[in-house]
Amino acid sequence: MTAAFVVRRMLTWFRPHRWRVVTSLLIVVISVPLGVVNPLLTRTVIDQGLLRGDVTLLTLLCALMVVLGIANSALAVGNVALTNSIGQRVTATLRASVYGRAQAQELDFYTEESNAEVQARLVSDIDGVDRFVTNTMQQALASSTALAAAGIAMLVLSWPLALLSFALAYVLALLNHRFAKRRQDLARQRQRHITSVLRFAAEDLNLGGIILGRTLHRTRWQRERFTDVCRQLSEITVRQRVVGATAYVITGVSFACVPPLVFWLSGTSVTGLSIGTVIVMVMLQLQLSQPIQALLQLSSGLHVSLAKFERVIEYLDMPAPMAVDGGSAVLAPSAGVSVTLRDVGHSYGAGGRTVLSGIDLELPAGSVTVVRGRTGSGKSTLGLVMAGLLRPAAGTVHVDGAGGAELRDVATIVPQHTTLFDASIRENLMFARDDVTEEDIARAIAAVRLDDLVAKLPCGLDTPIGVEGHQLSGGERQRLAVARALLARWQVLIVDEITSALDGVTSDEVYDGLRAYCQGRTLVIIAHRLPRIQPTDRVVAMEQGRIIERCRA
Repeated sequence: MTAAFVVRRMLTWFRPHRWRVVTSLLIVVISVPLGVVNPLLTRTVIDQGLLRGDVTLLTLLCALMVVLGIANSALAVGNVALTNSIGQRVTATLRASVYGRAQAQELDFYTEESNAEVQARLVSDIDGVDRFVTNTMQQALASSTALAAAGIAMLVLSWPLALLSFALAYVLALLNHRFAKRRQDLARQRQRHITSVLRFAAEDLNLGGIILGRTLHRTRWQRERFTDVCRQLSEITVRQRVVGATAYVITGVSFACVPPLVFWLSGTSVTGLSIGTVIVMVMLQLQLSQPIQALLQLSSGLHVSLAKFERVIEYLDMPAPMAVDGGSAVLAPSAGVSVTLRDVGHSYGAGGRTVLSGIDLELPAGSVTVVRGRTGSGKSTLGLVMAGLLRPAAGTVHVDGAGGAELRDVATIVPQHTTLFDASIRENLMFARDDVTEEDIARAIAAVRLDDLVAKLPCGLDTPIGVEGHQLSGGERQRLAVARALLARWQVLIVDEITSALDGVTSDEVYDGLRAYCQGRTLVIIAHRLPRIQPTDRVVAMEQGRIIERCRA
């Protein structure tokens, strides 16, 4: 990925804010020449005001210099506010775009990509982009304009001294390019280690990770692993910053040698210059050094940020195979949805293990189907296919009665490992849809036998449940997840091992309530422990990714 490609992509991000950008650039074009005027006024102050004793001219020039300084400062403050406003809007849009693109990926993406990797792109990488894009265009134009203005002024005053400065700038640019490439390589390594830090922290510093480490007596190993990656990150960070500091010091030392050289040449080789001209040449040289150093740092910063841009653009350019929130299909109250699977097969990853093979299955509208099988038989993967969340690698999935809607728009699944939010019971339930009423909530929690628990809680539905719901028992978490799913709009409901943490009696009560709630709609129960079967149930047995038996209760 080249720097030119990155710049072109950056310009597309700024396009919606082009008028703000134009305003910012106009402020720069106006303010930079004001900064060059002061050294030129200084020449007149020295040659005409001080050496010739013209007090009136001296007073006028000094007052003008003060006014120009105030105006320049005011423009600078205004431009900082404007450029930061543009940069933050671009960053917010960029972060939302990366989030949306990741959210739209197939489920296979999340079996291969770690949560820490996704979080690193959203937070660390985009933060690096933010720091760069907030001031990049403004700094580039300001430095280029200042360089051109100072260069022209130096050529007019003394072209030999100006050419000396230009030659030095060219040599420094070549040197900076070598340092910048090295910093880019180190930046790539640093981002990989930041991702590892986030991944280890996410894995180890949660309730499950803490319990796992303590019960297996591996807390020291977890800490040593985290410490080691932090050490590697710190070493790479030091090397990256030392390379940058070295380039900066060489540039600074080179420009520090120029004023003595200008004085020496003015007294030996380049004659005929007034005292004011020599002093102004030194001032302009110092002004020339600032934009040159800024452009060199900008080039170096671009190479460092290139690694982060690549990672962000890599996500932005991922295909978006799934429409996020296609919307729940609006069906008539009596409508029924049936699903038919023909020769469905699936495997995870290229050349991965086959988890489904030759699946033929019909889910008639309003039916109850029980899918049973041993652990690893493919039940959960089949559930994701039936919910429209996993596109099978082979075969077809056909939906009837959905009015042309996608399967995922009429189906809802409660997976084995569900997600609960660090919020209240009510807030978790109301995630299902925007228009949930108190009557809806009461009916859903009664169906899964959670109403007695809620009635005993001091704050009722407003009781916080903690991170991942860990203030509830395992069975209570499962039932809360089912109640939330019941509140969504669906015609097909798949529940996967929703009573694995419940006793037999409570499990049967939950299934009875679930059947009553789902009356007239399609229900699929996935379980390795067979629930109490009703006469109209359809039972399917699975083994090694295949259906080996089907029967009526």
